[in-house]
Amino acid sequence: MLSQNENQIKQHIESSLTGTDKEEAFLYHISVERKLEAVNLWFENVQTILPDVFPFTRTYSTTAEREEREERVNVLPDMESTIINISAYIDAFFMGAKSALDTFAHEIRTLYGLAGHTGDLYFSDIHGLLRSHHPDTELFSYLDSLNINHSSWYEDLNLYRRASTHERILSIRPTLGLDFLTSEWRDPILKLPLDTTQRPLQYDGKNFIDTGLEIKEGLRNLVIEGYDKILNDITNNKTKISI
Repeated sequence: MLSQNENQIKQHIESSLTGTDKEEAFLYHISVERKLEAVNLWFENVQTILPDVFPFTRTYSTTAEREEREERVNVLPDMESTIINISAYIDAFFMGAKSALDTFAHEIRTLYGLAGHTGDLYFSDIHGLLRSHHPDTELFSYLDSLNINHSSWYEDLNLYRRASTHERILSIRPTLGLDFLTSEWRDPILKLPLDTTQRPLQYDGKNFIDTGLEIKEGLRNLVIEGYDKILNDITNNKTKISI
């Protein structure tokens, strides 16, 4: 569950809407929640598989220990296959996050009676629809102040999701550095390509762990805050739900 307000909106949908409106709003509402859960799962899968990419001990010391690590590497599954698997999880993460965001836009359209909109609907469209038809709502004021198009997590999501959807799996390049001051390995870096349209790909971009965490948190905060505003609009009779 995202929040208590999210659960209240679900209850209002079930008790106050009827027919197609009820079915559409309920399915979109559940879909947003499930897709966000899937995004968390894909991110956790990436973190879980990291030891297969870097199976070494944290401290770099004696020759004997280095030889032991080399022996362990020899019995690992094929490294190329492991990297493909982790890249596939990252690919699913980007697609799932963007899908959750666009599904949230569809739920907003249903709750605010914007069914007259035809054609494809993406989250970037919903702000303009609310501006045209519901500028007096708390949800519009929130989205208007958010200026999401200039949020780094939103820009990154659009960049990498576009590549993962329309091209092949977005391959990462794992690296691991040694901190010579502490004799410890640094946390692994799963480098994303800087420009997804450039071939060959240049891996001077961001670390997926940092970027993915920012996207995951930014998306979840947006949806939770959005549901808070939607509930206020329901209370103030600004949506199709009457209570």
